[in-house]
Formats: sequence, structure tokens, C-alpha cells
Amino acid sequence: MGREIWLNHLDGTSINPIPSKLHDLGMDYSQVCNQISKYLGGNCKVILTSSGIEAVNHAIKGVAFRQKKKAAIKVEEGASLAVRNTVKWLRKNGFNEQGDVSITCMSAVDSTTGEIYNIEKLDDSIMIVDGCAAIGRIKFDMEHIDLLALQFDGFGALAFNPRIRIDPLIHGGGEQDGRRGGHIPAVLLQGFSLPIQVPLELDSFLLSQVEVCGFQINSAKNRAPGILNVSLGGVAAEAVLIDSAAAGVYMSASSGCTISTGIPDASLLRLGLSEDEALSSLRISISGDTTESEIVEGISILRDVVARFQN
Repeated sequence: MGREIWLNHLDGTSINPIPSKLHDLGMDYSQVCNQISKYLGGNCKVILTSSGIEAVNHAIKGVAFRQKKKAAIKVEEGASLAVRNTVKWLRKNGFNEQGDVSITCMSAVDSTTGEIYNIEKLDDSIMIVDGCAAIGRIKFDMEHIDLLALQFDGFGALAFNPRIRIDPLIHGGGEQDGRRGGHIPAVLLQGFSLPIQVPLELDSFLLSQVEVCGFQINSAKNRAPGILNVSLGGVAAEAVLIDSAAAGVYMSASSGCTISTGIPDASLLRLGLSEDEALSSLRISISGDTTESEIVEGISILRDVVARFQN
């Protein structure tokens, strides 16, 4: 075949076309969904979303709207702010906090402290799990999970048991089998690969470097590899993050859900930290691609920035 002539500009430009079932340029969608499904054991359906937070919203609201009656929704301790706020909105609109539980919502990993939560299914309610902080850190499959929200580089995904019926959160013209209107920009899917698991050895190296610098560890012992929360000795995390970023090292004060709220992270308060201590703590998170030299240099710069403020 000669050069491609794109005569479908209402679906995007020829440089970045919207995927379609009718031509090969749309194959990125099914390929990515199949990769994610296989990674989770192969017994689930997958739809792509704009983010992990959209996937959380879609899972909870999509299941709730399918209920014949507005039954109770249970939120487990440690659930992310995205989960809690979604359920809070549903409760304002008639869904119960008491009574027979039909939906249970939880997080697999705390995105501020790295704590791993028990996601074992204990009853007949529909289990919805926020796994955004868990992907690439702990291994799990969909055998005991009904719906799982995930975050990848630039987009999110919602995996679910095929027997679960969910309403669309975004309505469109039947895209993604009618489960989500609209498309994820194809450029975000190009070259997609599943995240590399964070090796335990690399996590141990990160922990040793932090301990050498004398930072207090806030994270629980039962934490996912590659997530570490540390106290800065009374120095405001926001100021440290600004100066560290100026030096080329980027970290976060808390999870992405709470970082813009300006309030202490609930996960840190549950660990017994005061509000001031929580606001002078930050999260370090690495991936399986992070190198030891990056960890050494990054923690060293963090130590120097904190020392300048303390002096």
C-alpha cells in the first residue's frame, strides 16, 4: 500500500487519529486492554480511562447506578481520597451508609505511606479496589476482585469481572463496547508496556540511603516496595519540595489525591503523627526503572535541602 491518505478528520488528524474499530490505527486499544487483562490473570474485561481517578469513579458510580435499590456502600479504612469522595457524593444522593452492604470499596496500597491492605473478599458484596498505587509494586489478579482501578503512564484503566454490569460514567457513541464514551489519545498508548516490578533489593537500597541520612520513616513495615514516607524534622514539606525541584529532584508531599488540599494526609494522622508532623513529611516513590545512582543523588540533595532549612 502507498502513502496513507486520512479522510476522517472529524475523528482527529492523521498525525494523531482517534482509534476506530474500522481501521488498523485503532488496534492500540485492544492490544493495550489485552496486555492489562493478561497481566491480571486473563479473566477480566478492561476499558481505558483518562486516569486512575476516573477509573475509581467509574467503578463505584457505574456499579451503584445499576443497583435496583440504593443499598449501603462500605468504605474500608485506608481507602484513597478518590474512593472516599466518590462514595461521599453518592451518599449525598441517596445511597446509604447503614443496612445491607452491596458494594465494598478499598485500596490495595496506601499511596502516601505504601501500606499494603488486605483485599480478601469476605462477603457477597461487590468488591471495588483502587489499585493505582499497587501496580508495579505488588502482584495480584482478578480472582477475588470484582472491579480494579489502575493508573499507568498518561492514562488509567478499569478492569472488571465480565459478570459485573456497570453503567457508563461518560456517555458517547458506543466506544469501548459502549462502556465509556470517547477515546484516550492514541499517542499516550504508543509504546505501552506494563510497569516493571520494583525489586526488593532496590527498595532495601532506598531504605538504607534514607536511614543513613537520619530521616524518620513514617511508613508501616507492611508496605509496598518503592514507596517510602519520611519526616523532615519540622521543616515544611512544601518548601523542601520547591527547593529540591529546583535542584532537579522531584518528590511529593502526599498522594496525588490530597496534595492540592493543603490539609494533613489522613494516612499519616492514622499512624499517630500530629498535623504539623504530617505537613513536614514527604513521600519518596521509585519504579523498577530507577537506578541506585539516582537514589543516592536524590536522597543526598534532599538531605542538603533539609539541612539548609534547619540551619
